[in-house]
Amino acid sequence: MKHGIDVSSYQRTIDWEKAKEYIDFAIIRCGYGNNIPSQDDEQYHRNISECNRLNIPAGTYLFSYATDIGMAQSEVEHTLRLIKNYQFEYPIFLDVETREQLALPTDKLVEIVKYYCEKIEEAGYYVGIYASLNTLNTKLNSNELNRYDKWVAEWGKDFNYKGSSGLWQHTDNASVSGINTRVDGDIAFYNYPKIIRDKGLNHLKPIPKPDPIELKYHVGDVLYLNGAVYKTEEAKEEIKEYKNQCVQIEKVNTSKKVAAPYYTNLNGYVKEENLSSEILTTPTICDKIITFLKRVFKRSES
Repeated sequence: MKHGIDVSSYQRTIDWEKAKEYIDFAIIRCGYGNNIPSQDDEQYHRNISECNRLNIPAGTYLFSYATDIGMAQSEVEHTLRLIKNYQFEYPIFLDVETREQLALPTDKLVEIVKYYCEKIEEAGYYVGIYASLNTLNTKLNSNELNRYDKWVAEWGKDFNYKGSSGLWQHTDNASVSGINTRVDGDIAFYNYPKIIRDKGLNHLKPIPKPDPIELKYHVGDVLYLNGAVYKTEEAKEEIKEYKNQCVQIEKVNTSKKVAAPYYTNLNGYVKEENLSSEILTTPTICDKIITFLKRVFKRSES
């Protein structure tokens, strides 16, 4: 699970450099209601630009006032106008919570929400619906909306929604460095950046997988180690140096640019050049005696 926040102009000017250290993602309000520039969120462009600059995975939401299809169409246009030039690794959400909307007949509200979701999806984005637990269980409890992820507002320690949910807004009272007001706290159940990229949505390209490399040894091989064991695959911190130590390979990393790709039963990583299938030649007893005598003879001559 990932922990994040959702913000709007109510949080005023956010220091994203500081906030980045405490969050995994952010959902940013882009605006509210019809496609009118005065109804763009005043902090939206700065917030999403900062998240993109700092590589903070972000999504967005539009606060909806739509009570008919005409207004829903305008809200679709509003959303698409604001999101087209930015990167989103989390979904585009429609926030459904106004009194006027909840007073609509259930089928009418479902029709409006479905229209918005379909149009955002047709534009190539991953779309979802934000609402309270009660609204989702009553007004939006429709099979026609089942295919869309829900972002559930339910403040407290327990999560009780039984439908398909990718996000849980669990508090409106979080405190995060770099934000001078209280802020909503969220938990992501899904790995949205991977899901969205793998599906080619939000106009993001899948992250290419590195080409695997052929390694000489494999899991289960018993070998001799002459060299160091490291704490990490990057071989930055040496644990201990060994000579002719019998080891067994337990894990192998075939990605490129890994300095020590083998994990052994010594609870550390080793380099390929320090492994061999045969024990290194060591001096025999005779060799040792001869070396010793040469040293003694040399000292006596001097």
